[in-house]
Amino acid sequence: MTVLRYVARVVIVAAICVMATMWIGWVSLPVIGFAYGVVDRRAHARGSVAAIGAILGWFALLATEAARGADVRMVAVKVGEVMQLPAFAFIFVTFAFAALLCGTAAVLGSALDQT
Repeated sequence: MTVLRYVARVVIVAAICVMATMWIGWVSLPVIGFAYGVVDRRAHARGSVAAIGAILGWFALLATEAARGADVRMVAVKVGEVMQLPAFAFIFVTFAFAALLCGTAAVLGSALDQT
């Protein structure tokens, strides 16, 4: 897979993750990953495309909310305290959660045909 195709797939997955998360919520990420894995079954690095796309999508959502004036730092600090994590670690865990949901579902979806 060329770099341009890889980046294009990541951007497409990211855009779909943004729209679906705004519409349905975080539960949509495994569905998106699974669907991507089924649709793009022959491509290499399906899991990483879906995982990076989910991270970029959620980063875009977070950045958009911060640009609108939401106090993202305060939320990260408060929720991080509940989870006994510093704010940056909470943000990292949030992105890791998105990547894990979408990436593993993409690998599962791509393995569906190989039975």
